[in-house]
Amino acid sequence: MPELQDGIAYAKGKRPGAFFAIVFLQAAPECSAQRAGAMLGALWSMYEGLKAGRVPDLDPVVVPHEDDHLQVLFGYGPNAFGLDGVAEPAPAGFEGNLFRSPQGRGGPLLPGAGLHYAGDVGANPATEHVCVQLTANAKLAVDRAVVETWKLLLDHVDPATGIAPLSITAFYLGFQRSDRRSWIDFHDGLSNLEASERSQVVAVKESNGDRPWCLGGTYLAFIRIAVDLPAWRRLSRTQQELLVGRDKLTGCPLTRAAPDGSLATSPRCPLPGTEIWQTPNDGDFAEPPATVGGAVAASHVQRANHHDRRIDVPRSGRIFRQGYEFLEWQEGAPGFRLGLNFVSFQDTPARLVQILGTEGWLGGVNFGGDPDAQPAGIESLLSVYAAGIYFVPPKAQPFPGASAFGVAGRAEPAPVTAERDG
Repeated sequence: MPELQDGIAYAKGKRPGAFFAIVFLQAAPECSAQRAGAMLGALWSMYEGLKAGRVPDLDPVVVPHEDDHLQVLFGYGPNAFGLDGVAEPAPAGFEGNLFRSPQGRGGPLLPGAGLHYAGDVGANPATEHVCVQLTANAKLAVDRAVVETWKLLLDHVDPATGIAPLSITAFYLGFQRSDRRSWIDFHDGLSNLEASERSQVVAVKESNGDRPWCLGGTYLAFIRIAVDLPAWRRLSRTQQELLVGRDKLTGCPLTRAAPDGSLATSPRCPLPGTEIWQTPNDGDFAEPPATVGGAVAASHVQRANHHDRRIDVPRSGRIFRQGYEFLEWQEGAPGFRLGLNFVSFQDTPARLVQILGTEGWLGGVNFGGDPDAQPAGIESLLSVYAAGIYFVPPKAQPFPGASAFGVAGRAEPAPVTAERDG
């Protein structure tokens, strides 16, 4: 089986880089697949140089880079397979079930989904030809890679038209928290897949019925989700815990909501002297229990995990998540916007579509709880600012996905000087 690209921490003991960026690239209207491929080859060569501390404008100086561990991943959206001259068929996962565009202002992300675009979103900037995911252990490493991407594309603008073959339409930054919690203060990612299960969920296999060239690749889903923190903080701790399905302080999953309103977790969770996210608490303690009733059964963690252990079956709804928080300035109270860069990898987008759009899963609710008895303001706790699904080919030379763009052998950087001279 071909190898997955870097930046997917699916192997045992691996963690993704602490800092994240995702860049969306649009092909010019008259750009062919071969021309886009030449630019992608040039970008890939530039990123390989950055990993070794080589910044194009500083050659031959080598900058500090040993601790950065920059990793780069290429993904291709449905539009990429509509370019003139594309040499591979579109992946099977793009034949339906993709995210909707905003409807005027706002609108649901998927049919039946309780997750909606924010009211001030009139266009989705994450549905382009190409996405580039950048992760590293240093913020400068991902920020510099974004800037160097802009530089290289600018250097290839056609002087006659003022247009480059590829251009940046949007980029987003994020980071992982050392406390393993999210902005709503609860432990995050505790029900993610065990390392031994991840490749079965992530990698495209023959049983998926996908194209031969797609085998060993994966699908990346990205959703930029803002959190209404003022609305969340108006809830009591008990209300918050019932919506999440976990104890706020320990992270232990709820097992019962008593008639008097008290909430219960396993008395043995977490193991004494440990945190919930540490290895001794894997499995039964970190996973939400399979048999609960009442309000606990409607919580977020129960809706997102239906305990189907057939990991290789898409309808199990299991996905591999890598989340990155964000914080940015925003005009007006509270003076900032914060939330989550939701990133998931799966062998078919149908896994995620089922989770987000199916009643009884997250369909019909914005986050969790009884859809007919939502606490005030929680029906719009989460809102979407960008969302896209991309096919991520396996590792290949001269760059991942080169065969789709009709590129063979070692790619050389595009002829910058010739383009500048017209």
